[in-house]
Amino acid sequence: MKNILEVKNLTKKYRDGDIQVTALDNISFKLQEGHDLAILGPSGSGKTTLLQLAGGLDSMTEGDVIINGQSIKKLSDQEISDFRNKTMGFIFQMINLQSFLTAKENILVPMLILGTPKEEAEEKAKELLEQMNMINRANHLPSQLSGGEQQRIAVARALANNPKIIFADEPTGKLDKKNSELIIDILESLSREKGMSVVMITHDENIAKRFSRIIRLENGIAKKDSNLDNK
Repeated sequence: MKNILEVKNLTKKYRDGDIQVTALDNISFKLQEGHDLAILGPSGSGKTTLLQLAGGLDSMTEGDVIINGQSIKKLSDQEISDFRNKTMGFIFQMINLQSFLTAKENILVPMLILGTPKEEAEEKAKELLEQMNMINRANHLPSQLSGGEQQRIAVARALANNPKIIFADEPTGKLDKKNSELIIDILESLSREKGMSVVMITHDENIAKRFSRIIRLENGIAKKDSNLDNK
């Protein structure tokens, strides 16, 4: 089976005054198409740094990341931005919906940026709203939605351009238990029913155990890679 993600000797260093800090130290792993993976670790372990580097949101010091056969290290800023829009979807703890746009409009934006015809984008947005059980909230502003509803719209937005891989950074961090389980159920279904790859960043062992593999990070070092054979 094809690898959707290859992380090769990934290292991130930065200077804090006179001190050189290694935020991520020589991390390597692969993820196959249609599979899911949890990156587990406490605050400060390097897991968000790993997601940012893997998703091309930050520059690496050493190593490489290959997504869908493309080395992102070799891309210019504009090229990597275009590549992200076509290939990746992101879901964050800070939901960051556009406050002046409705739920439906927030989902439309990434499709229109990519040049999707408006009629096609409208139909896709409707499908995603139905999938998230949010069709009756389509014309509501984010301020009129609960935290769980906002995160469902953020998930729909991440899926708008049919990405090959979803990167989720603590998407349940500000949600109650019921809404957290709902978001994890949706993410699980993406890989197990729709063949989409998912990388989940979490500090919660119980959430991590819902995924097929776990990579544990501690002080920027991968301590253990568990294959739970849940698929």
